[in-house]
Amino acid sequence: MSHLALALLVAATLCASAAGCATVSPWEREELARPDMQFEGNRDRSAGEEHATEVREGSSGGLGGGGGGCGCN
Repeated sequence: MSHLALALLVAATLCASAAGCATVSPWEREELARPDMQFEGNRDRSAGEEHATEVREGSSGGLGGGGGGCGCN
């Protein structure tokens, strides 16, 4: 691989990885903190989705807590 091709590959990788970075101003944070912008903003909807998951998998609970089974949590 030539030096030019390697430099282009590195430049393309840097550009692709920097695309997800953004600076958020304080007045924009207010907009992003609205309840409808949260993943679980609507309790009724998330309760319905959790119920459907419980029915489909035949189990309940374990949808929000961490733990590795060692009992240290």
